[in-house]
Amino acid sequence: MKILHAAETIKGGVATVLKQLVAAQQDEKGSYQIQCLIPADQAGELDTAHAENVVKWQRKGRSIGALFSFAAAFCRTVIKFKPDVVHLHSSFAGVIGRACLLLLWPIVRPKVVYCPHAFSFLMQTSNGKKKIYSFIEKALLPMTDAIICVSQYEADQAKAHGISADKLVVIHNGVAERHIEKSDTLNDPRINVLFVGRFDYQKGYDVLFNAMKRNQNPNIHLTLIGDSVHSAEKIEKLPDAEYTGWLKASQMEPYFIAADVLVIPSRWEGFAMVPLEAMSYSVPIIASDATSLPEVVINNETGYLFKNGDADSLLSVLNRLDKSDLREKGRKGNQLFTNNFTSQAMIAKTHGLYADILKR
Repeated sequence: MKILHAAETIKGGVATVLKQLVAAQQDEKGSYQIQCLIPADQAGELDTAHAENVVKWQRKGRSIGALFSFAAAFCRTVIKFKPDVVHLHSSFAGVIGRACLLLLWPIVRPKVVYCPHAFSFLMQTSNGKKKIYSFIEKALLPMTDAIICVSQYEADQAKAHGISADKLVVIHNGVAERHIEKSDTLNDPRINVLFVGRFDYQKGYDVLFNAMKRNQNPNIHLTLIGDSVHSAEKIEKLPDAEYTGWLKASQMEPYFIAADVLVIPSRWEGFAMVPLEAMSYSVPIIASDATSLPEVVINNETGYLFKNGDADSLLSVLNRLDKSDLREKGRKGNQLFTNNFTSQAMIAKTHGLYADILKR
């Protein structure tokens, strides 16, 4: 089976998913031949891919010129490689790739798997924009054999926006299992709270900031991995918190091992990878009750849910944290992860989907 993975950008969760799929498909050389069309300036994000399996295109921001550059590289690669399956990652690649395949229909007709990694109409934006986004998605359905939704919430919202249910398949994101024993810190009164992500509106940095400014629990120590979206953008920082900036995946493990709890104040998510990483390290989660997060965090079982966008609700959770309780919730979260959200499960379901659409 020849598979072309194509992405307009692979930063963040897309890279995590793609790395795992590519590594597994390269290991099964007798079953899969792959090519990965990715931006040249982000090639380092896909460090599991062999050089001969990577096709780079020049991306200079998200401009009209860059989108045309992706379209041209995509068409060239499809004509040359002649894939059996084209797997499009994220909405820009989904729109451009399927439009290109419509033009290439007389020449090559691969099966098309599209994973938006959260539909554009899931964002908190105007109803007018949501209607435009859903119209585009529906218009491109004839060029789509299957749409991977990374959460049940995303699939339900897709149906509500008029996308045909028979094209939708729920395959939760997954990450690798860990076999690391967390050190016993119950005698240490400090509670290490970890945040990982962009300091922006979607990720709820302002909610966390406002809650921590009024935090009354003197034992809480907050560490934030990440930064603002634009390097020139100035954000207010908490004076007693530790800010690390962006870290590579390999540099983050000590922070997950040291963490007592992860906080995710996001206003919306497709299906975030960070909570899965935390659960793989037996770290419980405090999350907003937004979109797909309740599929990962079971309130009062594997962590705590607070009201989306409500700093007071988050603050009430922070003020009552207890280390022994967090340790037990972390164990339950790890079991939930092992049963549902491993990379092995994600890869097997994706490969099953490829085989299914090729039979149609």
